[in-house]
Amino acid sequence: MTSFHSIGNQQSTEQRVRQRPVERRPLRSPWRWRRSPALLLMTAALLSAMPAPSQTQITPPPIDRSLANQTVPIAVPYPTLNAVPAAAITDELFGPLTRDLAISGVFSLVPLPPGAGITPEVAKRAGAQQILYLSIAYSAPAPSSSTAPQASPEFVIEARLYDSTGVSGLARSYRGPAAALTRMAHIIVSDLVRQFNGKPGIFLTQIAFVSDRDGHPEIYLMNYDGGNQRRITFHNSISVLPSWSPDDERLVYTSFARKTTDMYIVNRNGGGRIRLNTGLNLNTSATFSPVGHDIAFVGSVAGNPDIYLIRDDGTNLRRLTTTSSIESTPEWSPTGRQISFTSGRSGTPQIYVMDSEGANVRRISFEGEWNDDASWSPDGESLAYTSRVDGRFQIRIMSLVTGQSRIIAGEGSNEQPGFSPDGRFLVFQSNRTGKWQIYRARVDGSDVLPLTFVGENKDPDWSKKMP
Repeated sequence: MTSFHSIGNQQSTEQRVRQRPVERRPLRSPWRWRRSPALLLMTAALLSAMPAPSQTQITPPPIDRSLANQTVPIAVPYPTLNAVPAAAITDELFGPLTRDLAISGVFSLVPLPPGAGITPEVAKRAGAQQILYLSIAYSAPAPSSSTAPQASPEFVIEARLYDSTGVSGLARSYRGPAAALTRMAHIIVSDLVRQFNGKPGIFLTQIAFVSDRDGHPEIYLMNYDGGNQRRITFHNSISVLPSWSPDDERLVYTSFARKTTDMYIVNRNGGGRIRLNTGLNLNTSATFSPVGHDIAFVGSVAGNPDIYLIRDDGTNLRRLTTTSSIESTPEWSPTGRQISFTSGRSGTPQIYVMDSEGANVRRISFEGEWNDDASWSPDGESLAYTSRVDGRFQIRIMSLVTGQSRIIAGEGSNEQPGFSPDGRFLVFQSNRTGKWQIYRARVDGSDVLPLTFVGENKDPDWSKKMP
């Protein structure tokens, strides 16, 4: 059974704030790179840190856990500023903090009446069950007009949460430089979410992607909300298909720097780069095992792409598939016991699953004539993948428990989905504006948010851990 959930006309709170004008362009990109079996065959033939803010817990009494699994109405008055200009914190801290709360799935923001004196009683009348007070000051005297050299002041943020009766539920202090204000906002909301449901939010997670904004397609990282985009590879060649290690400290990717497809491993800060020497003609679509040190990838010896494993130190190469069909896009299950992949053995590209050593191969996609780019949900119960629908590529989510699937439909083509570490969101690439860009949406297709705007951006991969 297939159901449709539209994402074409739904906007998140963030998107309404950050909406940009778009232009229509032709479908294809000059460097369009898909991980499809057809492209792999063509390729085979052609190629034969920022200081962390400190945090001090003051006195946090326990919060009623019966509120878990409910959306808690919360009011957040504008912070009290002690010699700190509003311009210093509005965009860098208050905006990200309220956006994090709005998409947390734990809290819902309550509008407050204008004016000063927002007390718990006022917040209660507005419909809030919780109220978060923020007080911000400098840790050193505020900058003056003096020409004498001064150390850059740090910000000290006091966050206090009260319920509608005035009982304190959380009180913590956060400290860091101006460059860390947005990260502090993410940490504050993550702490609030953890206080209510025992788990942190996704606000400190990262998304790896490919961008051609500086000329050649290279690997970049960004925050979960699209902030702090930075380049980490500098091959000055085509580098594509980044994939995170299970500890989020490294990435593996494919580069054409040596005029062949080679796999590289790099630290998240761009250092420590090594090349994996496999001895094969094709090396691409690499992905780390969530356990151990294996990497699954697509390789070929005589022009036929197959699924291989290799250790992250370049040893113990072994081949998992041996059919004459094209195999591609391996992806590990969360337990590391299974690998999904795309195969053309049935005549069209379809999703298959096998044990991690290549045994017990079975086809699992049967709806749609072309299915590719599978990604596992963190609980291992669902797969999200690219499916051709009415001539366009869309995102299909299939339950591995029931076998039922649904299409997340949107404008243009929407491809290469990946789950957030908590399983509540998807990241994917779409050409709905005429250029390939990275988007984020909830797994039901709502709250669609563009994350990139400069150049063309593709191949997103969400980090694996919940910090």
